[in-house]
Amino acid sequence: MAPKKKTRVGVIGAGGISQVAHIPNLLAEPTVNLVALCDSEPGRAATLADRFGIPSWYDLPEKMFRSEKMDCVVIATPTISHLPLCQLALESGAGVMVEKPFARNADEARRIVEIVKQTGQILMVGMNHRFRDDTDHLKNLLDNGELGEIISVHAGWLKRIGVWGRPYWFTDPKLSGGGVMLDLGIQMIDLVSYLLGFPPVVEAVGGTSQKMLDLQVEDSATAFIRFTNEVTFTLEVSWANCERGDVAYTFFSGSQGGASLDPLQLTRRQGNRVVEITPPGLGDPVELYHHSFKLEIAHFIDCVRRRVKPLSNGAEALAVLEVVEQLYKSSGQ
Repeated sequence: MAPKKKTRVGVIGAGGISQVAHIPNLLAEPTVNLVALCDSEPGRAATLADRFGIPSWYDLPEKMFRSEKMDCVVIATPTISHLPLCQLALESGAGVMVEKPFARNADEARRIVEIVKQTGQILMVGMNHRFRDDTDHLKNLLDNGELGEIISVHAGWLKRIGVWGRPYWFTDPKLSGGGVMLDLGIQMIDLVSYLLGFPPVVEAVGGTSQKMLDLQVEDSATAFIRFTNEVTFTLEVSWANCERGDVAYTFFSGSQGGASLDPLQLTRRQGNRVVEITPPGLGDPVELYHHSFKLEIAHFIDCVRRRVKPLSNGAEALAVLEVVEQLYKSSGQ
């Protein structure tokens, strides 16, 4: 039996996430042939193509699609470009993995989802937290009812002031669509929704602030979300936390136990006592975070090769963006 051809992949966007995660992980995939790199800065595209041994580089995605036959592409560019790039790729017959945020707003996201339906191509949204080993372990526990009925979820991702740094476009609402809620908040909402099985949202109320960093977008935000299954979810995110280090936490409170991430810790109720049931050997949270990008890429390539819907798809990403829009609207944005 002849070996299956390698999947021909292109990368659009040669910024930090592509350099640190996507390109190295694609090159490490034995079923992948990374054929082209595209970036709006020709010098960066040429330099990185040479560094990583990528055969071709381009400064315009249209040139890349005219010149290369690709099975799929990874899009890691400013959010304003996601809709046109997804449309170009999907209508060219290529599957797409697009970085978060999926789009600047729900209208753009709906348009991308429509194009996916029209073309029948694969679309995956890069939500790497779903691919952490500790997330997978917790997902199995929740799906099996090991913690009983989930009552509430509390989560936060607070980056220390003075450490946060992003490209210029992150703080321009016309380019990014929003601030910390679209950067950090959307990842936490996606993670919690995924772990709960994506129950519909019946209430989403939020508040935002621009007082700490004096940006055009919010640097801090809080949210209260209630699902149809009566689970409540409180969230806080910030680029300007006045602590000695970054803070990240996710805690699920159930009728028969509790669970937290970063690191994973599990407890179970035994009568009036609470005992710890955390499994050993899951690894360091930082290592799990970095490894999640490798698992994410491997999943995307497998979905393209087998023509199956990815774990993190456009419909779910749209649902999360609709919640973010409700939060922004309730905060007066």
